Amino acid sequence: MLQTQRKEEIIKLLKENKEYRIDKLCEYFGISLSSIHRDLNELKREGRIKKLHGIILPNIIKDIETKNEIRLRTNIDLKKRITQKALEFVENDDCIFIDNSTTCYYFAEALSESNFRNLVIVTNSCIVPELFVNNEFIQVVSTGGLLLKELNCYVGPCAIDAINKFNGNKFFFSVAAISIKGELSDIYKPDADAVKREMLKKSENHICLIDSSKFNNTGQSIVFSLSEVDKLITDNDCDAQTREELISNGVELIIA
Repeated sequence: MLQTQRKEEIIKLLKENKEYRIDKLCEYFGISLSSIHRDLNELKREGRIKKLHGIILPNIIKDIETKNEIRLRTNIDLKKRITQKALEFVENDDCIFIDNSTTCYYFAEALSESNFRNLVIVTNSCIVPELFVNNEFIQVVSTGGLLLKELNCYVGPCAIDAINKFNGNKFFFSVAAISIKGELSDIYKPDADAVKREMLKKSENHICLIDSSKFNNTGQSIVFSLSEVDKLITDNDCDAQTREELISNGVELIIA
């Protein structure tokens, strides 16, 4: 089992049992104590668990899966690897839509440190624009709108109106899950989904940035289908079967 999958399985075990002995995790996964501690230390750094006297506990945060502050600390290495690959599909003079996902936050961070010129970035994220304060070659447009605090983003009619003032070359986005049916889904936030849908409508190319831990899962609401995705960029932990299924759906699969 890959580390990303094992970490998600640990979280699942905690949801079912509320606490779990570390030595029992070694038995469950058939791996060494040092290996399990590497996984647990990463989960602890991400703010998802607590370690205490030979056991682990869930780090209780209300609606943990919807908190951007927590998600920003989840699978950081994978997200940054994916976003570095995504830079290859950006060109000078592009107009780019970027959603409020945490993966796209790291993509925006990479753009802010890049040498691209004359880019226009349109985003509903309330934390992305500040990344570009010291970059004089990239213009950033915030959609404005109603602030959805738990997702660090703007939604509503004002955000939709702002999006419609631009013609995007590319739309970079992410979701919480991709199912075996080819459904891209997220937590149920209709206003945030509507903004993503509008960005997709107003852009020519649709590029999904998503780490392998999100495959073969389902979120609460369907946002897109694979048929609407031009390119999907993921990490090398994506297994062979999943790769075949994605390609069979007509998606250009790119491994970071």
